[in-house]
Amino acid sequence: MEKNKTSQDSIKILNRRSFIIIILGIFFSFVVAVRLFSLQILNFGFYKKKSVENKVSVKATPPLRGDIYDSNKNLLAGNTSFYEFVIYKNLNKNYLKEIKKINSLIGLNLNIDEIYKKLEKFNPYSAYTISKASWDQIVEFEKNKFLFTSIKIIESKKRFYPYKNLSQIIGYVGSSSDSSYLYPKGIFHIEKGYEKHLKGSPGKIFNEVNSKGKIVREISIENPIKGKDLHLTINLELQNYSQSLLPISNKGSIVIINRLDGSILSMNSNPTFDAQIFEDKDNDKINELLNDSSKPLFNRAFSGFYPPGSVFKPIPALLGLQKNLINETTEVVCKGHSSINDRNYYCWKKKGHGRVNLKKAIRESCDVYFYELAKKTNINDLANLATNLGLNQKYNLGLSNAQKGLVPDKKWKRAFLDEGWYLGETLITCIGQGYNLTSPLQLANLYSALLNGGKYPQPRINKNSEIEYLGKPFENNFQKILIDSLKAAVQEPTGTAFKLNNLHPDFVKIGGKTGTSQVVRIKEEEREDDLYKTKEIEDRFKDHSVFVGYAPLDNPKYIASVIIENGGSGSAVAAPIAHKALNFAHSLNV
Repeated sequence: MEKNKTSQDSIKILNRRSFIIIILGIFFSFVVAVRLFSLQILNFGFYKKKSVENKVSVKATPPLRGDIYDSNKNLLAGNTSFYEFVIYKNLNKNYLKEIKKINSLIGLNLNIDEIYKKLEKFNPYSAYTISKASWDQIVEFEKNKFLFTSIKIIESKKRFYPYKNLSQIIGYVGSSSDSSYLYPKGIFHIEKGYEKHLKGSPGKIFNEVNSKGKIVREISIENPIKGKDLHLTINLELQNYSQSLLPISNKGSIVIINRLDGSILSMNSNPTFDAQIFEDKDNDKINELLNDSSKPLFNRAFSGFYPPGSVFKPIPALLGLQKNLINETTEVVCKGHSSINDRNYYCWKKKGHGRVNLKKAIRESCDVYFYELAKKTNINDLANLATNLGLNQKYNLGLSNAQKGLVPDKKWKRAFLDEGWYLGETLITCIGQGYNLTSPLQLANLYSALLNGGKYPQPRINKNSEIEYLGKPFENNFQKILIDSLKAAVQEPTGTAFKLNNLHPDFVKIGGKTGTSQVVRIKEEEREDDLYKTKEIEDRFKDHSVFVGYAPLDNPKYIASVIIENGGSGSAVAAPIAHKALNFAHSLNV
């Protein structure tokens, strides 16, 4: 009995163990089945892709950037070929000897040790660039080509900038700090602002490779797609001519726009730079440029902000007319200064202008007339009108470093200086001094607004962009008063720019306004010193020379804005430059 009982117990234990084993077997079979289902059904696409990647290498090929043209289809930025010496380690195990050989034979001036260190970790089946190749070096290499098995010459593409004076508009390309961005991208100005438009799409080369990464065969190619071309409103001929007008001895700028559609026809800044040095990676010249105290990279026409001086005066004049503070016959007696309490505010003409109405005030640029008008002017109203006429605004043209400038008001001063506004500050603001800061492009746009009666085309540099209008129309009779006054400033004998007619009597007739932007404040005792004006003043303390003009006189199309830093009188320096530029634009019929 005991033996049968023992046997039965053994069978029960065996059955229990068998059951557990069967259950575990079923469980693990289920797990394996689920895993196989996941691998072969659910994630088939993913693992198929991984499998292909293990035997197929994909090499991206860079696209050509779109070309940039002026308004007449002259090439301003394009693509050109360049050549490099490269080495493939897998083609010769003694590749280091070949590097030393080509260095001595052709005179590449290579850092052999540095190249060797980098090559140690470099993929033997990929091309490693050891040097640029000039045409003479290529010829010499071809003569001795039989000496080299691992060194080859390859052709690549780079950006080409044929015109130095357009560098502050076109900009340049360079390497991205973003490691995911494989190819050069726009770094500055138009190249950066229109990156998406210009960059294109990369191609792909699919190669079958073995376990060591060596290419076995080429499978297929997807060609890169070139970026879209960009056509600018800039006229190359006018751009080159305008650059030649800027004095080499002074920093300065000139902008010419079409007041009918807002097109920027030329935009020049001095000094300028050559964008090609960035593309050629000429480090010595790049460092020299970056350390140049004259700041050649700085586009003074677009990003340079200065007190506008008297070219600002039409704004308080228009506000005075709109608020019924003055009319065209309102007169002020100018004795050379105006006063608030014990503080004198001086006119540029020491003996005064006598009896002055609005037309005479603009024609002869009488400061006292505008001081008296300022005493009745609300600074907030003035700032609002200036903004409506195109100042105090940022222009997003695709250029770098866009700023809005400044026409001050009470809120601004409280926010940034934590001070209240004083009436005396309204006086100097109304003559374009004080906190006022405007760029040459903004001033050209201001006069576009005045000539267009308040509603004006937004400035644009992309020829294919739509024309958009800004601003609000103002009264036609007020526009006529202002335009008659601006005509008189150039065409009537007492006008501040009348001498232009004697300098170039055969040029197109123009209207406009001179300005002198004060750099340092002249002390009262210096004003009383008759010898002060004969004293030599350091160049950096001289006033900026300003002029904004338009042509033709009776049906304006072109507006030129000129600022010459530390150039002195607007009528003597900036006005003749603007007149020449306007005449040239008119003769071209741009």
